[in-house]
Amino acid sequence: MKLAIFDFDGTLLTRDTLPCLGKEWLRQKRSRGKYYIVLLSWIPLVICYKSGLINREKFKNLAFDKFNSLYQGMSSVEIRSFFQKAYPNLKKIFNRTVIQEIERARQQGYYCVLLSGSYAELLRIVARDLGMDKVIGAELAFRDGIFDHSEKVPFINGQKKVALLQKAFAGKSINWHSSKCFADSVADIELMQLVGQPVAVNPDAGLLSHARDNKWTIAV
Repeated sequence: MKLAIFDFDGTLLTRDTLPCLGKEWLRQKRSRGKYYIVLLSWIPLVICYKSGLINREKFKNLAFDKFNSLYQGMSSVEIRSFFQKAYPNLKKIFNRTVIQEIERARQQGYYCVLLSGSYAELLRIVARDLGMDKVIGAELAFRDGIFDHSEKVPFINGQKKVALLQKAFAGKSINWHSSKCFADSVADIELMQLVGQPVAVNPDAGLLSHARDNKWTIAV
């Protein structure tokens, strides 16, 4: 089995997921008060990130946890409905090059994996639409069908992606040399090193430098 692994934020989706979902929250006329509380909670994080006190992964981890408070008290059905209604607008800002790579990988017999720190339920909607085979993402915590923010949703960083991928395919015969990985962040280098065909998609500065040094394919 050969894998084609695709990141979501900044790779398939040309922007970060959380700000896009924030706009969708308002477009769907959900609570502005809850949304603005989240925005206010982000301000200290942005200051710390911009001043270099925390790195991008730490910033995304903390911002992800703050954003999840939006869903407090919502049922799994309500959250799924929110993602479903948001999807058509998210799809408008998908990277066409990556869409073409997914289609090509499917035609060439790759097992297509959508692997991201974004919400697994949202990723499942994406995967069903694009004909992808497997989703690995952040699973929201529910108690009696209701989202419970006190149950922290584990943030999936670069190292965690590697561990989750290896766990998902433990015992499977994977041709890693013939496999592909598409990602945009320096945090994904360890993941990309697993495969023989890493592709840096609109890479950040750290990944761009690494890709050039190692003669990886760079795509836009």
